[in-house]
Amino acid sequence: MVPWLIASVFFVFLSIQAFADSLTGKVIKITDGDTLYVLDANYQEHKIRLAGIDAPERKQAYGLASRKHLASIVAGQ
Repeated sequence: MVPWLIASVFFVFLSIQAFADSLTGKVIKITDGDTLYVLDANYQEHKIRLAGIDAPERKQAYGLASRKHLASIVAGQ
């Protein structure tokens, strides 16, 4: 019975961690190709770093192009 209980708790823990929180708001600022800021309904600002994206920083080569591309994707969102 104990191994079954441990396996069940482990499975529940893994399934809970698989879900990401959702955030609804308006994009208010884009700092580079992988970082943006969202303003939620309570006027709280959230810094969002895009996972798995290795975009150049603003002062690096192609940094401005990377920022502009992200801006074109999230424009009006």
